[in-house]
Order: sequence, then structure tokens, then C-alpha cells
Amino acid sequence: MKGLYYGDYLHLEKILGAQELESAKHGKPAHEEMLFIIVHQAFELWFKQIMHELGDVVEILGRDYVPEADVMKALARVQRVNRILTMIPEQFSILETMTPREFMEFRDYLYPASGFQSWQFRMFEISLGVPEAKRLQIDVNGYMARLNDADKATVEATLAKPSLADTVERWLEKLPFMETDGYAFWNEYRSAVQNIFDHDRAELDNVDTLTDEERAKQLRQIAALEANFNALFVGEAFEQLRAQGAKRFSQRATLAALFITVYSEKPLLTTPYRLLDALLEMDKLISVFRYRHTVMVSRMIGQRTGTGGSSGFDYLMRTVTQHRVFTDFADLSSYILPSSRIPNLPDVIAKQLHFVAES
Repeated sequence: MKGLYYGDYLHLEKILGAQELESAKHGKPAHEEMLFIIVHQAFELWFKQIMHELGDVVEILGRDYVPEADVMKALARVQRVNRILTMIPEQFSILETMTPREFMEFRDYLYPASGFQSWQFRMFEISLGVPEAKRLQIDVNGYMARLNDADKATVEATLAKPSLADTVERWLEKLPFMETDGYAFWNEYRSAVQNIFDHDRAELDNVDTLTDEERAKQLRQIAALEANFNALFVGEAFEQLRAQGAKRFSQRATLAALFITVYSEKPLLTTPYRLLDALLEMDKLISVFRYRHTVMVSRMIGQRTGTGGSSGFDYLMRTVTQHRVFTDFADLSSYILPSSRIPNLPDVIAKQLHFVAES
């Protein structure tokens, strides 16, 4: 019986035969174009793996009941994505061994092809939960106009599916533990955080190096932070923040994320907290990837427009911060207390947050 052959298994004939230089087709082969093609093909392969991992996370967390072991599995998938996102920006440093002049030897042959036509990256953004309404568009026609019909259909199909952000929100909304008869966790916690705001105001009065304008500015900042915190517990106020785009996740999901973060050392909350932290890390790493791409583009073409017709550097730089997905979780750090000031949970809740053998 003939066994499986390495090259056949990996389809190396297809992969290694997939580098066709446009410059050679025009009779002016540019040595650096091979590097340009291979780096971008490698990006696309990693995007495919990322989508494979995130698809499983959405499937796991989207179930009606998610056992602890499955939360750990989802965490492992996200951590793998984060390892990939840590590694792939380094490919830009390989690409930057090519000089701007060497890039210009073949750049004109690429029009109007562009990274904006990477339907896998568009699917990645959509699957994460980048809202279409808040997406920075290249122009009035948007990125869809740059895709061919087949790729457009693939991306549109992704829009119809639950995103990772949607799934995480529903998973958080199912979190129990926060309330029980005769005890409301949030009343205790609100009082403790309010003391922090009062402390910060008092500390400002003791700082004699601030001008009146600077002190007033910091007081306004504390007041805004206090108002946002209090809105977490008032449905109407919270929905106003969502309508304004200041919040994305539901009130219950946000409170659940805060509860997990505050009591992350409780055994049954450790893995959910690590998952939330890994999602924040993923958001950061995607921003790093975007920023690294932006810096590379600036080095290669300066302030020129991209081959796809975008404003190039300016557009890419704005996406670094405006296409983040899990900023609601990052904002919760504003309300985290030191361990000594965290309210103790009543026994009936504390026991639920320990493993059965410990209880």
C-alpha cells in the first residue's frame, strides 16, 4: 500500500507555483516582487487559520450552556490567535528589507489591486464584531465596491452570522451569582467605588502645582467618569450611552464582565476572566498589526495614495483606534478597586464560586 507523500499532503505544487510576478509579465522582472507576493500569501494563510480558530470560539460560546471545560477550550483558541497576531507583524520587518525604490520598480503594475481587497481580512473584522456602521470607509462606495462578485458574496454571508462580540455578549448575559436574596452586590460595590471618586477629588485639593484651569479639567474628568460608572446601574442612562455609541455591550453583559474582573481570583471566575483578558489582548494585537502596517506603508510610499485609491497612511492610522471591538472591557479598569476595598461576598455566593470539592 502506497503511503501519503509529504508534497502531496501539503499540495506544495500548488503553493510553490502560486508566485507569478506581474513585473515579469511586462518584461521587466523585479527581484523584490517575489518577497512581496510571498509575505502577503503568508498573511492570507494566517488569516485563514485565525478564522478557523474564531469560528470554533463562536460555536462554543454560542451554546445555551457552556461548561467550564468548554470555556477553557475557547480561551485556548483565543490564545492561539493571539500568538499568531504576535508573530505576523514581524513579517513587515522582512518586507522592509525591500527599499522604497525597489518597491517602485513593480508597484505601478499592481493597480488597482490592494489590501482592501483581502476578503479574508474583511471577514476577520466582521467576525470579530467591527460594526459596519462605525467602519471607516475608503470612500462613499466602501470596501465592498472593490471586491469581485464571488468575494463580495462570501463577505456578505459573514455579515449575516453572529460575530464574536455578539456571542461574548450573550455568554456574559447568562452569568449568575451577582444577586441573591437579601444581598445586592452592586449596592456594596457602588459605594466602594464612590469613595474612590471622592478620594480623587480630595487629593486634587492638596496638589498646589495645578492651575485653576488644570484643576477644573481634572474635576470634569472625574465627574464624567463618575457619571459613566453610575450609568452602569441605571437602565435608561446606560441605553443612552449605547445610543450615543459610547457603549457597545448590554448593561447586563457589562456588569457581568465587571463582576468577573473584580472577583477574578474566585476559582469559577478565573477562566472567564482569562478569556476576557485574552479578548482585550487580541484587540490590542490587532491594533499593533494595523499600526505596524501603517508604519510600513508610510516608509514605502510616504503620503501617496494607496494602489486601491485610499488616502494611504491617514486612513490606516485612523483604523488603529477606531476599529477596536472590546473597548467596553478595557474601560472597566477605571472602576477596579484594590483587594482591601473590594466588598466581601456573602457565603451563599462565595461557595458557588468555588469548586465543589473546596466547598
